[in-house]
Amino acid sequence: MKQAEQPLYPKLSSIYNKILQLASAILLIILLISILQSTGVKNSKNLTEHFTFIGKQQLQQAVAGAVVIIEQDHKNNIEKKALLQGYLDGLAAVNFVKQAHLYDATGLLLVSATSMEIDKQGNEIARPKAKSINDLYGISPQQRNVTDKLTLFIEEIRHSDSANHKLHGYLRFTIEPSYLIDILAKADEEQQSLHRLMLLLAGVVGFLLTRGLNRFSRRGYRLNSNAQKPSSNNPNT
Repeated sequence: MKQAEQPLYPKLSSIYNKILQLASAILLIILLISILQSTGVKNSKNLTEHFTFIGKQQLQQAVAGAVVIIEQDHKNNIEKKALLQGYLDGLAAVNFVKQAHLYDATGLLLVSATSMEIDKQGNEIARPKAKSINDLYGISPQQRNVTDKLTLFIEEIRHSDSANHKLHGYLRFTIEPSYLIDILAKADEEQQSLHRLMLLLAGVVGFLLTRGLNRFSRRGYRLNSNAQKPSSNNPNT
């Protein structure tokens, strides 16, 4: 007597399980990629916010020093301007401050300073001429727009007395973000690369464990099947 054929539904069930596992794996991969992308966008936003915070803090400290010089008693305007010029030269000595401009209350430029340029041998050369806002935005003739590399910060200079808010003028910083962001961006990129490597290794480990456990389970199933299979020898022959 022939043995009854095995039903078809176990095979179909196995196929459905494999399809479900494959779909789940694809969804998890998409989810991980989305998480990595969102993390990169968030980190980039944090770097921009950090740069803006540092720039504003630096400008506010500079404004506080400018107020002290402006409100001091001076012999004449020449002495006052010389002190302000020296102060701005010191502010522009910071590597990420490319230019510093001081305007009066009407917007007229009083003094300006630029950072020292460094040649290929690492030697300091003469300070370049400070650029106006029109120069930075490429509005002036024979000038190109450089605002993609430089950021402007402007703050009012007011009287130090809280009861008197007299406007003395304005202080403008032209800051190069790369000095503040590049190091942090490089560290963030290295961290992201490490995370991607760890995820890849975790995927490989999961794949190897699945293959290894699957082989053990198949072997156990075969042993159980052989043990439960009835003997084909007929004692009456």
